[in-house]
Amino acid sequence: MGARCRDMQFARLRPADRVLITTNMNKTLRTISDPASVTALVSFAEAHASDWEVPWYGPHGALVRANFYAGNRFLGDLGVGSTFLSAQGCGDFPSRPVSAADRAVVMQMFGVADPYAKATQ
Repeated sequence: MGARCRDMQFARLRPADRVLITTNMNKTLRTISDPASVTALVSFAEAHASDWEVPWYGPHGALVRANFYAGNRFLGDLGVGSTFLSAQGCGDFPSRPVSAADRAVVMQMFGVADPYAKATQ
């Protein structure tokens, strides 16, 4: 069992006025600046602020993430993996499981192609 983080303190994201949706390599996929959309993403993060931990084998890396900014000041991030959320917080890079339904909701809010979706041919 890794280090636990009971509260990610996502309230720090509330002043955000824009969210950059990026790849894990920091390539910008989309910028969200609509206040209602930014608030919805902050609310999603706050609703998932508990029960984070760093796995014993090390941090999860998400292929897509939301980077929250107030002006040019970075406030924090929220990554979405195939079955987990990841973020910077509690002095580390913890993660937590996410339900398929909640994952679908946040990916819709991100408004980008799902990098984990299986290609259909």
